[in-house]
Amino acid sequence: MEMVSVIVPVYNAEGSLRRCAESILAQDRPELELILVDDGSRDGSWDLMRSLAGQDARVRAIRKENGGVSSARNRALEEASGRYVMFADADDWLPMDAVKLLVRELEESGADLAVGDFYRVMDGNVSRKGAIANGGVLSRREYADAMMLSPADLYYGVLWNKIYRRDLIERFSLRMDESISYSEDMIFNLEYLRHVDAVAVLKTPVYYYEFTRGSLVDRNTNLAATVRMKKSVIGYYDEFFRETFDPLEYQERLPVIYSYLFAVSRDSLALPFLPGTKKLSAEAEDALIRDLPDSGPETALLEIRLLERYLDSISKKHGIGQDEAKVLYLLRKLGRPCRPGELAGFPGLTRSAVTLALARLVMRGFAVRDNSGGAARYGFDCARLEEDLSRLERDFDAVRFEGLTEEEIAEYRRCSDAAAANIRRHLLAEVRAEETRSDGNERT
Repeated sequence: MEMVSVIVPVYNAEGSLRRCAESILAQDRPELELILVDDGSRDGSWDLMRSLAGQDARVRAIRKENGGVSSARNRALEEASGRYVMFADADDWLPMDAVKLLVRELEESGADLAVGDFYRVMDGNVSRKGAIANGGVLSRREYADAMMLSPADLYYGVLWNKIYRRDLIERFSLRMDESISYSEDMIFNLEYLRHVDAVAVLKTPVYYYEFTRGSLVDRNTNLAATVRMKKSVIGYYDEFFRETFDPLEYQERLPVIYSYLFAVSRDSLALPFLPGTKKLSAEAEDALIRDLPDSGPETALLEIRLLERYLDSISKKHGIGQDEAKVLYLLRKLGRPCRPGELAGFPGLTRSAVTLALARLVMRGFAVRDNSGGAARYGFDCARLEEDLSRLERDFDAVRFEGLTEEEIAEYRRCSDAAAANIRRHLLAEVRAEETRSDGNERT
């Protein structure tokens, strides 16, 4: 896959920049360049940027006089060399597979733009956000109609939950409008969409958006002030819809189009009492991962953690629970019909959790139940997840075997299989001993 240019404008972001940069550099698709543009910061951001560039050749640090976030992004676009372009803000960070998933969605769909869900974080609470119910490929008209349902939604307006083709950006000389300080993201997206035939929708969160109290988004909750600022944007908004639909269709949609002036985004909310909101647990997970050594029995815990992370992406993409994703993975991996008890034991899966997950999977057509021969057995039966689970295994191997030779990988697999056989033999012996004792007690 081709390189991705990830652009991050920086202004007085010394406290958060390292987290943002490290989340990008740690992507499990490492073929990228990170372009950091210091827009006249007055804190230690520039020194940190130079340090990051010195530690990783993929980082490019650029310094310029203060001119605003749009001018910083435009400067980075002049320097970008990737086939694709992504944007991030220095306050935020990316899940480890965001770049890979967006690139894959764009390339396999043949679309010109890919957009994903995101997490919004406020006061330590995190909730998932998405505006389109189902994944897949939408025409520009279909995407435009979806956008009209919630015209001020950050999902459509921001840059950071999307991936763009740089050839389109350059062919049509697309840049941020440096003359405005509100909705410059939306204007760029509307201009880009004018040259798009299809949009790929990914139902997996690809970004952590940190909502900051006192920010521009937070301050713009006054309706009158919002309308005044949006008047500078409505021309772009109107032109996009005028070009997308024929005159009659445009006239039918005109009232909805102009509702953008009065629409107020609610994307900043991540309140603890709202459904789907949970406490941000990254710090606890980070401590767990950092404390585990790179070798020894603890390696298995790290492998399980990585496997669960990839299964989490699959569960979000297909709208199934995490337990259900684990059960599907095990059914496919075992390759035969199984009783519920055979699947219990995977970290976090109790027998009752397995039973409930299987019932839901059968109801949704992801698994089949066979009642012949006594006890019910369940099998994997979901062609649409087959490729995703195959990719999971390829991605899993790509990360854990990074830097290893074919001989080293083969030796690792041989030793792991031998160790697993030893463990299985001892555990089965214990089970058989228990069964023998039970039979003896019954006869007594």
